[in-house]
Amino acid sequence: MGVYHLMGLGLSPGTVTGPLTYLAHRYQRWNDDDRRFFARSGEVRQREAGEKVGDVQAIVLFTTYEVLKGEPAGLPYKYADNPPGRVPPEAEKIQGRLEEPMKAVLHRLLRREWPAISGGRREGTLFWCEVDRREIRTTFERVVRVVAALAGAGGQGKEMWANLTGGNNVTNAALELAAILSGDVARLYYVQAENEAAEKCVRYTAEDGYWVELPVMPLALGRLSQAIINLLTEFGPVELEDLYGTLRNDYYDLSRGLTSPKVLRDEYLAPLWKQGLIAEADGGYVVGPQWELVQPYQKILEEARQAGLSIEALARQEPWLEKEKLPLG
Repeated sequence: MGVYHLMGLGLSPGTVTGPLTYLAHRYQRWNDDDRRFFARSGEVRQREAGEKVGDVQAIVLFTTYEVLKGEPAGLPYKYADNPPGRVPPEAEKIQGRLEEPMKAVLHRLLRREWPAISGGRREGTLFWCEVDRREIRTTFERVVRVVAALAGAGGQGKEMWANLTGGNNVTNAALELAAILSGDVARLYYVQAENEAAEKCVRYTAEDGYWVELPVMPLALGRLSQAIINLLTEFGPVELEDLYGTLRNDYYDLSRGLTSPKVLRDEYLAPLWKQGLIAEADGGYVVGPQWELVQPYQKILEEARQAGLSIEALARQEPWLEKEKLPLG
């Protein structure tokens, strides 16, 4: 099983192909550091057999209508076809846009670069996902529906890495938020170009400092904490003693570790309060401002999971998601 890379895409094809060439370089070299880099990828049987893991099976690109349709506002920037690990001198002088659409440009570049990290596949899978770069809620909904489809629907359980380099802030915020709320994205990363000339390159421009790993810190609430928030949402404000009694009586299996109201306050309510997920009001507890921010996005995630669609089924159902098979080599 290979990795599914989720990427925002603006007008620079190198935000897609640059990290792909960096990964291919490390995948082909396969020294001790490279093996450690890819160590959390793949299946147990692959790692135990000493097989290479971390190959790229599919790329999901989140981009705008203009880019997808090849409209003038969505035509890609001209690029430098640089040697791996270097920025050629002529890159500084490159300006303007190409006259061909992004899809055609990426088809050409990916056919050339993807085989080196395809795991021997003769074709790669591309998903083109249209998003609104000005509207976070709609963009998040589409991102999280893709994540939910890849994570569990139909028993897929795909390994996902999210690239936060391309696209705009709305797209990358949606990708990061989906990773935080779902806990289903294995890695977050972006690639760092050292200057404007390097930004125009379609292959990685330097090994040191190019790949930047970000921590994935899921906002995964335990079942008891979720029960507390649900009770406060429905009945708040709730005083400490009443909340303790309700949990002990109605949520016995979840609350076995609650031996007193003090334990509830110190071990469960205090951390939730510090995160802003609950607050104090009128002598009791209510949901906090942070939960009011999180809850709409959490609801979208839950609905996406309940839909139970695979990504193939999602692409057949929704006009904003297109699946494409790309011959490699």
